[in-house]
Formats: sequence, C-alpha cells, structure tokens
Amino acid sequence: MDRTRIFLAATAAATLAGTFAAASARDLSASPDVVRDSIAGHVYQNGGVSKEQVVDMQRHILPYDLRITFSEGRHNDYAADVKLRIIDATTGKWVFGLRDAGPLTDVSLPAGRYRVVAHLGGVERSASVDVKPDQPTNLYLHWAKDAA
Repeated sequence: MDRTRIFLAATAAATLAGTFAAASARDLSASPDVVRDSIAGHVYQNGGVSKEQVVDMQRHILPYDLRITFSEGRHNDYAADVKLRIIDATTGKWVFGLRDAGPLTDVSLPAGRYRVVAHLGGVERSASVDVKPDQPTNLYLHWAKDAA
C-alpha cells in the first residue's frame, strides 16, 4: 500500500513538473488572445483584435510565409470569425484551415502555389498566392459590406 502511495505521489509530481515546464517555456509577454499553434504541420498565429495583439503578432512575424489580413465595410474594419481554408493549387488538397480566423492570420507554408478561400457572413472571398522562400506574401481579403 505504501508503494502505491509513493507511485501516485511521484506521478503527480512528474505531471506538475511537466505542466510548469511547459508554462515557463511559453512567451509570457505574448498576448493571451493571440493563438500560436500548428495544424497539419503548419505553424500559425491568429489574432489581432486589439492594438496589443497586433504589436505582439508583429514581434513574432518572422517564421510566417503567408500573412493574411481580413477586413470589411467601407472603413476597412478588421474582420474576425472568418472560416479559412488553404488549398495546394497543384494537388487540390487541403493543407490548412481555421473556423475562426482573423483579423490577422499568419501561416508558415512551404514554397508553392496556394488557393486561399475565406467565408464571412455567408460570402466567399478567394485568391491565389505564390509562397516563395524567404519572401513573405501578404494577402488582403475584404468584404464590401459589414457581415454582421
């Protein structure tokens, strides 16, 4: 019985140590609402709702080859909650997607030609982009009327 308690205590300690190590490895200066993750092997950052988030994203911009900005309306207001898909134009296969992208979404992709498809308020916008090594590509997708 004592061995079981020791084992459980050791397991709990290891789990907590892993949690604290992961927390300390994060960039604590990052905005809590900027999401940095990976999907299908492609790292990305998504956010930009506030001025602080935009500044934070700019500080971390270097690894991203495709930088997408979503806007709407006559004042070019940032647009969020965009459904985003990125498709390899050569194979036609899906390579990346988010259900709630924007207003800024930066993705690291290998060199190639891609089709970017975005939906906001039931309206689709799309564009073809060429991603080249060491040459970030900026894409702006705009909806003429406010989607809300």
